[in-house]
Amino acid sequence: MADTDRNETDALAAEYVLGQLAGAERRAAEARLTSDPAFRAAVAAWERRLQPLADSAEEAIPPSGVLTAVLARIETSGETPGGNVVSLRRAVRRWRATAAIVGAAAAVLAGVVVLERTQPLASTEFVAVLTAEGAKPAFVATIDTVRGTISVRRVADAAPPGKSYELWAVPPGGAPRSLGLVQQASLSRPLSVTPSGNLTFAISLEPEGGSPTGAPTGPVVFSGALVPTE
Repeated sequence: MADTDRNETDALAAEYVLGQLAGAERRAAEARLTSDPAFRAAVAAWERRLQPLADSAEEAIPPSGVLTAVLARIETSGETPGGNVVSLRRAVRRWRATAAIVGAAAAVLAGVVVLERTQPLASTEFVAVLTAEGAKPAFVATIDTVRGTISVRRVADAAPPGKSYELWAVPPGGAPRSLGLVQQASLSRPLSVTPSGNLTFAISLEPEGGSPTGAPTGPVVFSGALVPTE
């Protein structure tokens, strides 16, 4: 199986296990389970990876008004390039503190984000589920440090006309680093960051072709913490 096909299969298996497929897509995945051994193996692997997180996650109820406040902040985050970097950092902290509202799957993954880890992690595989606050996952990013690749699958709609989604890696207290545009529904590219504790991925909505400044200039529409899968 080619690496692209393997990445597509793995990303689809992750969406299936996280419960993000519905209707015809879910029925197609269930049919594929009966006929595709590679897909069955990928689904089983994701179930093994995520079950310990599900077992350890505690129910968390966000304060009332969180979603309204987040949406208001996003609406006003596009005033200046510098201001958007600050807004992105604030959005990252706010996402970590209230991640339970994005749904059970994202809450399970976010449960480990509060661990204070600053050294590179020993795992060879990582995942980040990128969401808007209170919404379903929009992107699933997976990192394979053995192959040195990052794969991104878009679950949300494509960017509006004249706009581009841009992926950023955001270290705690550091400046966002662009990982490139996400124009396709799924893609795989060489890994350009070192996975480490408390690293967050974010998607901003930029002018077509990407940010002209090297920093986020548009609103941060999706974000998610990177966690090891093993």
